[in-house]
Formats: sequence, C-alpha cells, structure tokens
Amino acid sequence: MFNQRQTKDSESDLIAQDYLRDEPAFLSSLDFGPFVAQGCGPGPSVLIGDQSEINLLGSVSDVRLDHRMALLARNGDTVLVRHREAAFETYLADFLGLDEVSFIQVDNDPLRPVAEQVRISLPQRDALAQTARKSGGMTLKAYLTTGNIWRLAQTVGETSGARIHVSGPSPRATQRANDKLWFSHLVQKIIGSNATPPTLAAYGPAAAAGLARKISRSAGQVIIKVPDSAGSAGNIRLEGALLRSMSLVEVRQFLMERLRSIGWQDSFPILVGVWDENVSRSPSVQLWIPKISDGRPLVEGVFEQRVQGAAAAFGGAVRSDLPISLQEQLGAEARSIASVLQKLGYFGRCSLDSVICDAPGRPSTIHWIECNGRWGGVSIPIQAASRLIPGKVLPAIAIVQEILPEHVIGTRQLQQHLGDLLFRHGKNTEGLIILSPAESRGGTSVNLLAIAATQGAADGFLAEAMARLASVRSGAG
Repeated sequence: MFNQRQTKDSESDLIAQDYLRDEPAFLSSLDFGPFVAQGCGPGPSVLIGDQSEINLLGSVSDVRLDHRMALLARNGDTVLVRHREAAFETYLADFLGLDEVSFIQVDNDPLRPVAEQVRISLPQRDALAQTARKSGGMTLKAYLTTGNIWRLAQTVGETSGARIHVSGPSPRATQRANDKLWFSHLVQKIIGSNATPPTLAAYGPAAAAGLARKISRSAGQVIIKVPDSAGSAGNIRLEGALLRSMSLVEVRQFLMERLRSIGWQDSFPILVGVWDENVSRSPSVQLWIPKISDGRPLVEGVFEQRVQGAAAAFGGAVRSDLPISLQEQLGAEARSIASVLQKLGYFGRCSLDSVICDAPGRPSTIHWIECNGRWGGVSIPIQAASRLIPGKVLPAIAIVQEILPEHVIGTRQLQQHLGDLLFRHGKNTEGLIILSPAESRGGTSVNLLAIAATQGAADGFLAEAMARLASVRSGAG
C-alpha cells in the first residue's frame, strides 16, 4: 500500500507543470519589483500575527492569538499587533529574554488587515523603511502570507531602497494551499483517490442540499466546510439520519441557516463530504518548505492533535507515538505533497492535517484533511522551543490551547498561579511557556507550551498547570 501511494519526483514535476500551465499566477505573483525577494534576508524581522484575512476567523473569538508570533522574535525585531498587551510584553522580556523587541500597535481600522494599515500609514511605513535602510534589509514574517504582506514589502522596499524579503509563499500559493477543496484535489492527484475522505464541491444552495442528502444515504455523518476558513471555524458536522429525515427543500434551508449563523456570506463553492468514521488518531505533519535551490521539503515531526467539540477544533498537541512505520508513511506522503507545493511557489512553514481510520479487520488508512499554509498552533511552539533550547534534537513538547469560561484572570495572575512551573530563559531548560495573552472576552485563554527532556515530563507540566487553574474560582486573582 505504501509504495502504491508514493509519488515519484518525475510525477511530481508533471503535476506541478499542469498546475502552472493552468495558473501562471502561482509564480508570476512573486514579482513585486526589484526591492522584494522571497526568503529570509539580512537585517531585523517584522512579525505580523494578523489572522483577519482568514475567512470567518475574525469574528469567532478574542483570544489574542495574533500575539503568538512574538515568540518567533529575536531582540531587535518588531512585532505588529492590533492591540498591545503590556503584561504579555513584560512576560516576554522577563521570562524569555525578549527585552529588546519593539511592539507597534496598528488599530486605526478594525476591518482592514494590519499589513495594509501599515502600508498606507505614512509614519508607520516610514519607520519600517528607516529601519530597513539602516540595517541593509528586512524580512517580513507573517502568520498568513497574503498579497497585503507582499505589497507592504514592496512599499517599504521602494521607500527605503533596501531589499525586503518575505518569508512565505506567493499570494496564489497561499490562497490555494489553504483552500480545503483545492487541497483535496491536489492530494488525490499526488497520492490517489483513496487518500482523502469522499469530498465534493457544491456551487449553489440546491447543489449543497442534494450532495448532502446523497452522502447521508451511505454515511453516518456529513461534514460541510467553508473551504477557505481555518481552525474548524467553518465546519458544520451533521448526522446522516437527520438529513435523511428532511426533504430537499428543508435540507437546503437548514444548511443555509447554519452556514449564515457562523458568518458565512453566501460564497461558493463549499465543501460537502463524508465525516470519517473509526477515526483513532489525528496526526499533523509539520513541514519546512525551502526554496527549490535549497533542497527538498523537510519533515520536522509528526504531532498528535487534541480536538474539541463536534467541529473538531484544535485544542493542543503532543509529539506522536504512532508506530514508526505509520509515521514514516505520513512523512513520505507529506513530503510528496510539499514537493508539488514547493514547485508552485510555496516557501516557509506548512503543516498537513490527517486522520487515521482503523476499521475493524482492516489496515490503518491515512486520510489527508487539510493544509495549513501558514504558521500555526504547533509550528510556532516548535520554533520557539528550538530558539530557547538550541540543539540538534528538539526537546519533548506538549501544547494546550483552550478557553476556561469560568475563569477570568489576566496574564500577571496566570504567571502567579503557574509560578515555579514557568520556563525562564538562561535559568532552566524545562517548564511552561505562555504563548499568548490570557485575557479573553469568553474567559481565560490558556495557550501554553511545555518543554521537558521527556514527553512524560512535558505532559506532567501541563497536567499540573491545568489542575492549578481548575482550582481557581471565577474572578480570582
């Protein structure tokens, strides 16, 4: 089975050539003039954690996850945020040694992406240009590398006369990689039709209702996805029996109401597919995709995701303990997918989510679900751990990301409760790292990274942290 699912380099080249013939913009969208280049260059970095350009994410929560990109900073770098969080900035300086990182608040227009606001703001744009001019260059590192990031690089480059690098994919590669429908088709071309769950595109309300009803006849559960959303924000999981009990008109009305209730604005196509049964694990393969001239995509590890709720929202991750043979298969298939993405103008961080289906009496089956063509809840902690504890081998890590609705405490209070468990740069080699501010409208945002010599110790740090927080009454501290 493994050999049948592999894609040779020659086949990868042909698949990429087909995509490039149909969409030249994969590579042509890299051209932003002589002062802009893809990659990482000299000078400081500007880190941008804005998630507002991901469909539906802007309205789902206020957990301040855009601050996580600060964990990738080095002293001398700049972090752009919509709202500054003084307590979190102090924590980064006191505990992680990031005392010479500049934070710039960009909140002139809540509906406009951060990069665009900076580009059209003369003082902020000129401040970046002055830094680039003095430093002989600058690199933009964004959570999601969109056209707005590239246009900011172009403006800063033209203003400063310095070369600005963008550490991310071309705009078209970003758009396609993060589209669940496009990714499903890509995987099927590279690995085979059995490498994803049954996945269909609906181009209108009637088509969505018809496909959902059709799938429900043979599937226990049906999944509806807004294909360009992320983090389960655009997922609606439905019981097949419920759909079978409705008429087509009722299914259509029901689907439209559910989709609009999560912020969807009648954009098609949408994804209609089978929600896999007999799912035993949810591994994610973490990748670094270099420029073609620098080698093949690198698999940095296989992690197990902890998911929450019917929509399978991300709740944390640990390094996978799946059998080595299965991890090798996951890595090989992920590298095959990444090799095509690389040829389509993709550079930078990427992760591929999958599920393992273990039906009774059958061998384990890998189904690829989506591509996270951006930084994320696992890749940022991995990079932070590598920076804080440099070495050939990444330490054992565990991650938690969730809201505690009965707890409303701030970052300073979170530090007090975690106390001796916290990692201190230069003083210890294990402990907990706070990845984002704790304050949230819905409660306390618990986004922690545990670093330790063994997985058991890392898990233990998180368990102790959550036990301490569970004992805190709402409003304490």
